[in-house]
Amino acid sequence: MSAYAEYFRRQWYSMATDADGRYVATQKVDDIFQVVQLLIQGHHRNAIVSRLTQVNPIASASACNSSIDLAARLLLMLKIGVVKHQASPHLCLKWEKGNLQGFVRERFDKSPVLDAHRVKLPKSFDAWSISIVGGLKVEFTDNLADHLLLINDDTTVLLFHHASFLECQVNTLYPDGLVEETLRTLALLFPQSEFSSRIRGSRAKREWFQRLCLESNPCLIDPRVALCGNLRTEGRQIERFMFWRDRLIILKQVYDDATPRTIQQLWHDRRNGERWFTFWVAVLVLMITIALGVIQCIEGALQVYKAYHPTVV
Repeated sequence: MSAYAEYFRRQWYSMATDADGRYVATQKVDDIFQVVQLLIQGHHRNAIVSRLTQVNPIASASACNSSIDLAARLLLMLKIGVVKHQASPHLCLKWEKGNLQGFVRERFDKSPVLDAHRVKLPKSFDAWSISIVGGLKVEFTDNLADHLLLINDDTTVLLFHHASFLECQVNTLYPDGLVEETLRTLALLFPQSEFSSRIRGSRAKREWFQRLCLESNPCLIDPRVALCGNLRTEGRQIERFMFWRDRLIILKQVYDDATPRTIQQLWHDRRNGERWFTFWVAVLVLMITIALGVIQCIEGALQVYKAYHPTVV
């Protein structure tokens, strides 16, 4: 759980220790744990604010709400509430009333709207192919709500990497099936046999994954993101996904529409096997033709040279 512990420290220092804790109503980790228990028990936000005010009468309503947001972030790994001096506050989730479970279920319990017909998720569709073949930049995120989200004009995809955190969830506030489906998306994009097995896996994919983790500073990446198992053919059917179906469809569409721009992308682009074979056969024929042309030019030049400078015996 080292990746989650690092996330815990970053959230704690950004909210609870900023300005000597003036923006929160809780000063100790144990106090936050008590708020977490209230969230799990289903207390409404206003009721928790009232309880914090009774415990700490000098705390402002804003400070109480910040403490609740911090507890919710630590509990669910969702970017709930705005941190003081935070960049892009419009990207945060705003929970203002009701209990936390109702808010989370309203956020995730939405029926897919995109047409899933003709959408296939082949075995070759993984994070490595999305990056190397599709040309998309893969970045990890600590915010579950941003999982599989395309940003920067559809040039970057965000992936939630805290598999260890998800595997520890039992009777949580998440909607039924969300945790299991999120782990299946990780198994889809980081199949264990390809990214972790030294016998059956791909060395290129393992090395790419290691570089990706090292470049993801300041976040510490959970290594279990590549240990979520493998999906069989039936498990890769788009109909098997509900919470993340629309984002998978959009990601697959962007991947399919990507045009290779480099030799590396052309070599690894096996989305259309017949087209790939035809292209490289044509390249091979062209190289042979050029080589034969060069040889013929050299031979012609030697013949001309010998004609003007015959060998004297």
